[in-house]
Amino acid sequence: MSKVDHPLVPGWQGSRSWTAPGEPPSEFVTFEAGDVGAPFRIDHGRDMIFDHGRLEQDYNFLDYLFGDPAAAVRARHYLGDAHVSVHLPGLGVDATLAQVRAAMPGDVLRYLQRRFAAIEVLTDKGYEALWAAA
Repeated sequence: MSKVDHPLVPGWQGSRSWTAPGEPPSEFVTFEAGDVGAPFRIDHGRDMIFDHGRLEQDYNFLDYLFGDPAAAVRARHYLGDAHVSVHLPGLGVDATLAQVRAAMPGDVLRYLQRRFAAIEVLTDKGYEALWAAA
């Protein structure tokens, strides 16, 4: 793995994926010009739910963390889904879609729009579409 500095976000560094001997260098980690809304961290997780030793549910996901680490905007993408679900700090489950829309940082929204077909947010009515590609 080789480290890659983000061209526009100081201190943000990614890693290129491993490449087998004899293969060209991997381009797995790429940065786009103007990608100022990049997350400060991306975590990979997997939740496996068993019932009496039998696998019932398997959730493989990426968490994108944006903004202030003490109160991060969290976007969770379950691998295989076309959408991402966003949780904004400070807004509870009683927030309306209009309140969530007003609180959504513009740079985070643009970052997610470039990568996902739809963005959902948790509101007082459950998960609602904040944005969907045309």
